[in-house]
Amino acid sequence: MKRNSIFGILVVAIVAITILNFLTVGESTEDYLERINTDRKDKNGFMVSSMSPIKDEDKRSFKGLNYFPINEDYKVTARLTMLEGKRPIFITSTTGEELKYIPFAYAEFELNGAQQRVLLYQDWEENDPNKLSLMFADETSAFQTYGGGRYVDVMYRNTNAVTIDFNMAYNPYCHFNEEYSCPIPPRENLLKIPIEAGEKLYKID
Repeated sequence: MKRNSIFGILVVAIVAITILNFLTVGESTEDYLERINTDRKDKNGFMVSSMSPIKDEDKRSFKGLNYFPINEDYKVTARLTMLEGKRPIFITSTTGEELKYIPFAYAEFELNGAQQRVLLYQDWEENDPNKLSLMFADETSAFQTYGGGRYVDVMYRNTNAVTIDFNMAYNPYCHFNEEYSCPIPPRENLLKIPIEAGEKLYKID
C-alpha cells in the first residue's frame, strides 16, 4: 500500500471546513453547528464514492458514520511550545510500516477541568507546511471509538496558538479497511480523559 494511503485521498470537504474554522471570526453557535453537520453529511457521501476506504461489498449496507453530539467545549485554543531542530522521526503504523513525521510543537490546553498536553506533527509528505496532524487516543478508545486512535487536522497560522476542534476528530482509513496503513498515536498523545467528540466506532451491519 502506497504511503499516501495513510490518510487516504484527501477529502476536499474536510480540508475546506477545517481551514474555514480558522478563518471565521465571531462565528455564531448556529453557524458552527450547521457547518459541522454539513461536513458530516458531505463525508457520508464521500464514504460511498469510488474514493472511499470502505470495501465495495460493504457500501451497499452503509447507513452513515456515527458521531458524538457536537459540543463546543471540545473546540479548544491550545498554546504552542515550538520544538527546535525539527528532525524527522518514524512512527509505526497499523501494518508495521515505519512512517516519516516531523515533531512540530507541543500544544497545551484545558479540557475536562484539567491541563492537557499533546504533540503535533507534520507529515513528511504533506505539501502544506501549515497543516499539522494530531494523532491521539483517549479513554473512549476501543470502547466508543476506534482502538487505534483518531486524528484531528490542525492548521498553524504562524502564531503561538492553534485551535484544536475535537468535533472534527475522524477515524483513520484502517478502521474501515485493514489494507490501509495508519500511524499509531505516539505515547505523548495518549490522553487520560474521555474525548466524547467527533467520530465514534463504525460497524457494518
